[in-house]
Amino acid sequence: MAIEVLHHLVYQSAATLPMGDKELQALLKQARDWNTQHQLTGVLLYSEHNIMQVLEGPQDEVLYIFNKIERDVRHRNVTKLADGEIQQRNFSQWSMGFKAVAPSDFQHLAGYLNINQPDFLPPNPTQSDASLHSILASFVTDEIIRF
Repeated sequence: MAIEVLHHLVYQSAATLPMGDKELQALLKQARDWNTQHQLTGVLLYSEHNIMQVLEGPQDEVLYIFNKIERDVRHRNVTKLADGEIQQRNFSQWSMGFKAVAPSDFQHLAGYLNINQPDFLPPNPTQSDASLHSILASFVTDEIIRF
């Protein structure tokens, strides 16, 4: 029996339309149902059009759903922040954890790119995937997260 390699992908995007509680609940139900069926886990952070999400699971499943997200009309400016193999899941308890955050909180997340700034792509990114993933993990466990 082959050992399944775990993969993670972290991206940020901007929602094309504001998402209130009703829209977020519908999105989360859809994501959680899909993720449960496809062995995906992760967390979604949302704040005033800004989305940051961690996906983790089998590589083919992670890449498949990310490809769908890139083409989803609810997203624009989808930017991949981290992508690669991981040794273990950091969000195994959530098919899709969720937290609404204040806009200023996004600026403190390692790897966050303010796409509204002309120089939003740093010339030499120094943030490692593992470090970005660890910071996101600690960010969502600092306070209560919606299940």
